[in-house]
Amino acid sequence: MAPMPLSLRLLQLAQALLWGQLLVGGQLQPLAAVGMPTLLALSLRPSWLRAGGRLPALTLLALAAWAFTAPLQERSSWLLSMGNLLWLMGGLKLLESRDHPGRRRACLVLLLGIGLAGSLSQNLAASLVQGLCALCCVGSLLSLEAGPQPLKGLLRRCIAMVGALLPVVIAAFLLLPRLPVLWSLTGGGGLGQSGLSSELRPGDIAQLVSLGGMAARVQFSGAPPPPQERYWRVLVHRRFDGQGWSQGPPPDLASNQPRPLGPSRERWLIEPSPLPWRPWGGNGLPSDPGALRLSSTGGLWAGAPLSERQLYSVSPSGGNPWRSQPPTAWDLQLPQGSNPKLEALARQWRSQSRDPAALVALARGWYQTQGFRYSLEPGRLPTAAPLDAFLFERRLGFCEHFASSFSALMRAAGVPARVVVGYQGGAWKQPLASEPYLLLEQSDAHAWSEVWLPGMGWVDVDPTGWVVPERMRLSLVASLSAKDRQRIATAGAPGWIQGLASQWQGLDTRWQLWVMQFDSSQQQQLLPRWLTGDGQGVMALLSLALCLAGGLVLVLRLERADDSGDAARQSLNHCLRELNALSLEPSPGETLQQFVERARQQEPALGEALQRLLTLYNMYRFGTMAQRPLQQELRSVRKQLRAYGRRGTT
Repeated sequence: MAPMPLSLRLLQLAQALLWGQLLVGGQLQPLAAVGMPTLLALSLRPSWLRAGGRLPALTLLALAAWAFTAPLQERSSWLLSMGNLLWLMGGLKLLESRDHPGRRRACLVLLLGIGLAGSLSQNLAASLVQGLCALCCVGSLLSLEAGPQPLKGLLRRCIAMVGALLPVVIAAFLLLPRLPVLWSLTGGGGLGQSGLSSELRPGDIAQLVSLGGMAARVQFSGAPPPPQERYWRVLVHRRFDGQGWSQGPPPDLASNQPRPLGPSRERWLIEPSPLPWRPWGGNGLPSDPGALRLSSTGGLWAGAPLSERQLYSVSPSGGNPWRSQPPTAWDLQLPQGSNPKLEALARQWRSQSRDPAALVALARGWYQTQGFRYSLEPGRLPTAAPLDAFLFERRLGFCEHFASSFSALMRAAGVPARVVVGYQGGAWKQPLASEPYLLLEQSDAHAWSEVWLPGMGWVDVDPTGWVVPERMRLSLVASLSAKDRQRIATAGAPGWIQGLASQWQGLDTRWQLWVMQFDSSQQQQLLPRWLTGDGQGVMALLSLALCLAGGLVLVLRLERADDSGDAARQSLNHCLRELNALSLEPSPGETLQQFVERARQQEPALGEALQRLLTLYNMYRFGTMAQRPLQQELRSVRKQLRAYGRRGTT
């Protein structure tokens, strides 16, 4: 069996890398996850499939399977379903490609699939793999056009082409206008799970801590807030049904949101989320009021879930108007009789004082003296009077138990209260390749309370901090029991791997902030630093010069690569230069054989050397002579011609 062409092997490598990236990124549906490697394995020995009409039957089978499974997917994943079909078609196209045109078409389908994968996965690791896939496709096309050549030479040509085009790409990236999004692709790679949901039930956040994963990265223009002040709000729950909390009626959104007073103070890069709300510190205003709107409960409303990473900023303002929004009936709503012991305790406190601040102080003293413990595994609460069971029987819980019970106690005592869900704390990272940032993980998810105090407005109260102050000052792990710490440590990676992961996250942060999130607003902030006054013309001329220089270098490198890739032609050119010194030059349209016959007539003494040159070149071009012996023979012919020329000049 004939060896497989290098162009086909490069396409197979690109297909394998693309499958791995899509599988890790979670974009592959079951049919494509199994079908892509199966088709790739079949492409290694495709002869039996091409015989007897098996290949068309396989194509029809793949299309039928996709048509059957696509309706079973979620409606919002239509783009992902079409992408899976494209990736499957890439494997089928690779399987049927047996000649140069077929491989060109397979390469085109693969490049389209790589582009779609790039729109769905934009982190640094995925982008590097996608770039390697594209490089394999370019190498395959070069191999098809330039003919058989060593892998080393082909790789050199690919790198030369990419290097020559790099200045053009950078200039276009920085200078071309950044168009706004013309439409929204809601069927991307599936909405990431932030872990937070629109409802809060006891045990939800404890389960979230066990999941782990990154939630957001935050950069600050100045010093970061101290650990005890790192509260990042996302959702505000006002409806209480006696067991759990939910958001209740939609809060009012600011219609005429004021502009921020200064440059951004917080810069957020958040992961995909199924929620239309975005995390923030609760102080200031979003830098882009058109993209994020501030609600009357202190939430940042984006209008839609997030299917890909998003970058936004928060700038300082003259105050926080949402904190002075008066409470509504929803902030006092409490199902009577749902937790009778809790209501009795609240009535007892209210008989001692009706001042909201004093009631909060009574609650704090009570929580600190009742022997409450903090645990990731508090167990399930009964459906009947769950907060009574937590407060008076088990006294073992997580942050949502403390926030839920305290807010219910305040409502029962006549103090407006609500539950806030978001993140608390975070790990301060200082990677080598990026600016310092605060890393928020799913394990930083937290719930706390807000109460309405006359003259002060909505004030944050965290009853979890009354029980375990280490949760606020240090970290979640520091506040856990030895059993819970051991469980988290067992599930975690070794320290050296976590260190490498931290450095990689720093590189990924740079990639996201500098490249993937580079939009028109950042371009407008960046370019005036370079394009001020007469600098506009200088930058335009410099960009044009870079583009022309890149194109010229590309042409020269390709021509040189053509010469170096054809050893026979290169050696022939060296011999022709020696003959040129003897005034022997090929005429336009003259073949090598015709030139040799004419040169022998003019220089009979060179007849043997010229005939040897013709024979060696024809043997290499049309025979099976190896390249290295040919170069040695042609080198000896060149020396013979040079020696003759020297004798003629002496």
